[in-house]
Amino acid sequence: MLGVAASRKTGWRLAVRTDEELIAEILGGQTASFSELAGRHRSYVERLCQRFFSDPEIARDLAQECFIRAYTALASYRREMPFTGWLRAIATNLCYDELRRRRRRPEELIADFTAPEVQWMHLVNDATPEEIVAAAEEMREAHDVAHCLLDTLKPEDRTVLILKDSEGLNVSEIAGIMGWSEAKVKIRAFRARQALRKYAERLRSAERSDR
Repeated sequence: MLGVAASRKTGWRLAVRTDEELIAEILGGQTASFSELAGRHRSYVERLCQRFFSDPEIARDLAQECFIRAYTALASYRREMPFTGWLRAIATNLCYDELRRRRRRPEELIADFTAPEVQWMHLVNDATPEEIVAAAEEMREAHDVAHCLLDTLKPEDRTVLILKDSEGLNVSEIAGIMGWSEAKVKIRAFRARQALRKYAERLRSAERSDR
């Protein structure tokens, strides 16, 4: 009986190994432990990528690439930073690079909206940029319109807005992730809000003119 209890206790301890313990195992040659480490953080990384890209396939591909890069760079990880924060930096920079690669002109993004989307737009005439970002994670119509608006932003502006309003990071943390000065982050945050208001008004004006 004692042996069973001891076995259960040992199994429980293994089930709750810390990220640092798993990383030590991986760096020590037990590479199979990376599957457990990645599985622990996969949903968060995919959710972060989906804040940048509404297409689930693109988000999944970027999340997978994030873990590939994390594995190859694991020796550079320092325990002073939570592993989640380290992954967030990798995923954010991957998404930022992808935004730059896919960059399109704002006028290419003004499309026809469905009736539910138009109704949602009327409800948020006075919405703040923060509310627009939050809405991208809620109802389907809000998600589509919000991503349409976010797509009009420059990659730098969109990245700052997502990290600040969705991830709740401060200016210093964003600067550290992106390798930018704090002044640049503040400027980008201001420009992102101005640009969102501008394009939101353009969408509303286009919808009114079609009545």
